[in-house]
Amino acid sequence: MELKSILQLLKAAEESGFDTIEIAEKEFSMKLSRAKEPVAAVVAQAAPEQAEAAPTPEAENTSGKAPGSHDIVSPLVGIFHELSGGKKVEIGSKLKKGEPVCAIEAMKLMNEIDMPEDGEIVWVAAEEGATVEYGQILFSYVK
Repeated sequence: MELKSILQLLKAAEESGFDTIEIAEKEFSMKLSRAKEPVAAVVAQAAPEQAEAAPTPEAENTSGKAPGSHDIVSPLVGIFHELSGGKKVEIGSKLKKGEPVCAIEAMKLMNEIDMPEDGEIVWVAAEEGATVEYGQILFSYVK
């Protein structure tokens, strides 16, 4: 299937409001689903034996900024956007569980990333407009 055809189908799906679209043609198939709620951040602290593993949502804090810190990682591939206005999250920002920390844009959809628990930001790893990968560290915080 040609890229032009795929883009036309995606545009039609976006305009129609469908939540899921599946395309199958010969050896090509694709299924896309739209998130119905904001995507929650994946937070974890890895065991020491996992330190050498490739970055995943379970990766340990590699920032070296604060012992005992926890990471907020990107749950999807997209473009990192800071919060607008006076809501920008910076080092020293104290946030409550559920407060937004940033948004990741993917396929023209903004996916808000929320603070997983109360804490203080100790490291900001991404910059406005940067492309982020699945599992990439966005922020580190301490409880």
